[in-house]
Amino acid sequence: MLDSQGWQRDTLPQLSQLFENDSEAKAFLLTGSLANPEIEVDCWSDMDVTVILADEAVARYTQSLAWLHPFGRLIGAERHESQLAKTVRVCLEGFKRFDFVFVPESAVGDSLAQASGLFRRPCLILWSRLPNLEAQFVSSPLSYQDISEPELERIINQFWFKAAVAIAKVVRNDLLIGFHLALDLSRDYLLLQMIRRDREKLTHIHRIGGWGNEVVHGFACNMLENAPLEILNLIAHSCETFDELALEVLPNYVARSQLMRPIIEMARKL
Repeated sequence: MLDSQGWQRDTLPQLSQLFENDSEAKAFLLTGSLANPEIEVDCWSDMDVTVILADEAVARYTQSLAWLHPFGRLIGAERHESQLAKTVRVCLEGFKRFDFVFVPESAVGDSLAQASGLFRRPCLILWSRLPNLEAQFVSSPLSYQDISEPELERIINQFWFKAAVAIAKVVRNDLLIGFHLALDLSRDYLLLQMIRRDREKLTHIHRIGGWGNEVVHGFACNMLENAPLEILNLIAHSCETFDELALEVLPNYVARSQLMRPIIEMARKL
């Protein structure tokens, strides 16, 4: 629900007006937490907006971000593209965060759009030049899609190869790459934990955290003492914890940490 005191209150009408002044904009929709009366929005909440545009106008808003200048200086941005839409995620000064989903007019009414949840409630139409747009909305929640077994196998195989390279780099005194890879191993383990959480909660959307926070503490390291040893300790911890978790998330997985332990011990003695 939109907070009457937040930055979103002042920004939303300005943003809506910007697109309404563009004849190639066909509809402006507010989605996400701001469209959900059951969610209390605060200054940390982002603004999710779906804009339907004439097909030829989509690139104008996705290739350049100059149109955002009236709302503040750009801190950072990322872009994503799917079969039916293009997403631009931005953070502006004042920690104003936006997720813009730009949908070409030709995708409206497409059966794939409904199946993919492109027009899914909660959603508020602030204005529309399209007839019967509300008929495109789907009320049922988006079904949970589990990660495929081949994709899990790819992640696991890459983890163990990366661990081997990381150890070799530390032994060769390339701590720059060694530590970079060691941090990547930690991220891979956390990725497996995120997959586990998704499976338990049957959703990829987690607005409030807490689940799994306890696993983070084991990855702390003190580079002021002995950097090579600390990096090897981080690699060892990642290998052990990743191995245990992989046994849970992938059927028929065979543990591999015992293959890496003697290599890590040999590296520690150098």
